[in-house]
Amino acid sequence: MIAKLKGTIDELKPTELILDVNGVGYRLAIPFSTYEKIRGEHSVSLLVHTFHREDSFRLYGFFSGEERELFGILLNISGIGPSMALSIISGISAGQLLAAVRDGNSGMLVKVPGIGKSKAEKLIFELKRKLKKLESFASEKPAIPSIRTDAVEALVSLGFDEGKSSAVVDEIVKGDDPMPLESVVKSALRKLSE
Repeated sequence: MIAKLKGTIDELKPTELILDVNGVGYRLAIPFSTYEKIRGEHSVSLLVHTFHREDSFRLYGFFSGEERELFGILLNISGIGPSMALSIISGISAGQLLAAVRDGNSGMLVKVPGIGKSKAEKLIFELKRKLKKLESFASEKPAIPSIRTDAVEALVSLGFDEGKSSAVVDEIVKGDDPMPLESVVKSALRKLSE
């Protein structure tokens, strides 16, 4: 089983990458959070979850051990496959997931593509039994949605593509000076309308 890969990034997309390890290219599916952390890097070391079933063999790469552990916890829930687990990790942080489970807030999970109300409620029910494990690596304080996340959500709700919106917002907020949400959205709208 492959647990870690270190190499050069050959190709990088928000959902996957090809990692060249001594001349061998490994295709890894990744969550968006990993993509954000390794974007712009030439070489990287990723923790890997090897998923093997009769009809498939896939590698999933993660920047942090917390992401990989959360992925494993989600895979152990009936009805959650690797694609859905990756979608959940990409859609909300471990802190937000922990808060949703503690509060029984299915609305937070419904925001993740592919999760309806009944699946969100089932997920919360199943994860309540694994609350101690979740708490061990999620921040104690539930994550407050960032200005970046709120700005991207606002742009998507206005009909803009999520990938383009995300890239434009990242470009705007990369400076050290914090900007109010309204200014970020206005700047992004100007750039996206060019």
